[in-house]
Amino acid sequence: MLERTNEASGIESISYQTLSGLSYWAGFVGVWTIIGAVLGIIGSKAGMVANPFSILGAISAIIVLVMGLKLRKSKKELDTFIYSKATVSLEIALDSLRYYFRIQGVLIILAIVFIVITLVAMAVMGSLMVH
Repeated sequence: MLERTNEASGIESISYQTLSGLSYWAGFVGVWTIIGAVLGIIGSKAGMVANPFSILGAISAIIVLVMGLKLRKSKKELDTFIYSKATVSLEIALDSLRYYFRIQGVLIILAIVFIVITLVAMAVMGSLMVH
């Protein structure tokens, strides 16, 4: 593993190993996120025949698709930066990652809210059943 030093500062000091690793994993996770989203969209569409609320699954799958596309864009821009050193490519890549993490963060917050609501509802329903 490379040691990090404070000798150089700026974009030039970012190692090839760090950028290529980030590019690889952004691409890998992006591809599998897109595959999962497409399968989710197909499943939701098929499920709409039996349950019209499957539209919610399709909406969440579309959000996941956008996240996967952002990761793929980040990979592409990181690769461009690695070979051309065009700082605008690095900025676009990091902005795509920021967008990805923002969506992921909002989804985590929503999941926590729904868990809390469910736990409160279960506690209320449980207390009503006892009386």
